[in-house]
Amino acid sequence: MSATTNPGIAVEMSDEKWYDKWMWYERGTSKEEKTLLRKLDFIILTFGCLTFFTKFLDLQAFQNAYVSGMKEDVGMTGNDLQYTTGVFQAGYCAAMLPSNLLLTRFRPNILIPAFEVVWGVLTLLTAYAKDVKHVYIIRFFSGIFECVAYPGTIYCIGCWYKKSEISRRLSLFYIAGPLGTMFAGYFQSACYTNLNGVNGLAGWRWLFIVCGCITLPVAIFGAVVFPARPDSKNPSWLLTADQVALARRRVNEDGSEAPKLKLDFKVLGNIFKTWHWFAFVALYYVFNQSMITNGSPFNLYLKAHQDQYSISQINNLPTGQSALSIVMALVGCYWADARGKHWEPSLFICAWMTFGSICMAVWNIPVGLKLFSFYIAGLGGALNPLFMAWASTVTFKSAEERAITIASMNAIGQALLAGLNIVTFPTFRAPRFEFGWYWVMANNMIQIGLVVVIMFLHAREKRRDETMVIEARDDGDVERLEVGDFKKDIDS
Repeated sequence: MSATTNPGIAVEMSDEKWYDKWMWYERGTSKEEKTLLRKLDFIILTFGCLTFFTKFLDLQAFQNAYVSGMKEDVGMTGNDLQYTTGVFQAGYCAAMLPSNLLLTRFRPNILIPAFEVVWGVLTLLTAYAKDVKHVYIIRFFSGIFECVAYPGTIYCIGCWYKKSEISRRLSLFYIAGPLGTMFAGYFQSACYTNLNGVNGLAGWRWLFIVCGCITLPVAIFGAVVFPARPDSKNPSWLLTADQVALARRRVNEDGSEAPKLKLDFKVLGNIFKTWHWFAFVALYYVFNQSMITNGSPFNLYLKAHQDQYSISQINNLPTGQSALSIVMALVGCYWADARGKHWEPSLFICAWMTFGSICMAVWNIPVGLKLFSFYIAGLGGALNPLFMAWASTVTFKSAEERAITIASMNAIGQALLAGLNIVTFPTFRAPRFEFGWYWVMANNMIQIGLVVVIMFLHAREKRRDETMVIEARDDGDVERLEVGDFKKDIDS
């Protein structure tokens, strides 16, 4: 059966230029929608970027502090670095699902900033740790209170934006993380150079004080401007009643549903009846394993060659990974939105990561190629927003499915990463990590296979949905079908 096409819409679509798809606002966006989107970008992305920045600032600060004096000052030995990471991930992953499910029941503009206040205080307390036991306790609770910020912001972006608008927003949200990683290196260099010994505190302790003093104001800012879900009563004091109504209408017409009034086992059970949860959780797990080369191993490689690299270089050189990640995240997410195919930039990035991991597995290669392989591991950071945006798009219709899928991806990926990291990259094996590099290489290859599998499953699902819509229309169950809206749904 053939579909009837509206000539006016067809002409408008045919006039679309290639660069129109790369614009921040989609072609045909009304003046009222642009005003709404500008406000949403400010109240959601500004706080989202700042909270993600502070999260990665904290994570990387710990790595930088370890190689800048903390190891000796608190008596860390052997695999203590991996154990503290494991303790952090234990708290992070244990609290992930329940805290993110709460986002469908309570106001995110209260829950997320409240958690951030506590983790800011814990970051400050790290500066005063006297021994490794104190570090373990602080890192465990830091994990609990950091767990909601990242998946929670992604969930809220999925609540307020249309499917075709999500990836480019997530790219901006994501790059705040690598920026935090980069600035942690610069902060540590500055603290070591300018504050080391001030008031009797080592430079690495000042780093945690500075990071904590950055985190707390961000939490207060979030409490003031961040919105609740659009289905909430008075979701934001910065939006007018007409703008709230427009926001609700846009996402409803795009297929999104408000959270169910009653959360029961039937609602949760429906989530596991499709391939979505299983495929994206598996993909994100493999992604985390393939990204182990990004961060600590590079620092430890440089630290093992202290006769060639200064403390400042050990902290600053790995920031190139983050810079590359930022560029690729912007390009990759815009690519996904413009083409409507998340798998294309994903496969491009996976291919380069596989090449780099093969080089590291071989190991006995020129130093220049080894550093190049470390740096292109940073490309994998762009897969984070790409995979999250892909999952958000596929699960767009159900608020509960979106929240649980995103939280599960993060929780399970991070949980298994914490345990396996001790086996694959034990500190005493630095910098060779022979088994670790082969492990990363294998996971990169599996990652390519999973991207291809999800590509086929999603394509099959879209064809099925298209057939159902056409059959319903021909049977008279659908009174009107806009060609433009239909095409966006099929291309997402």
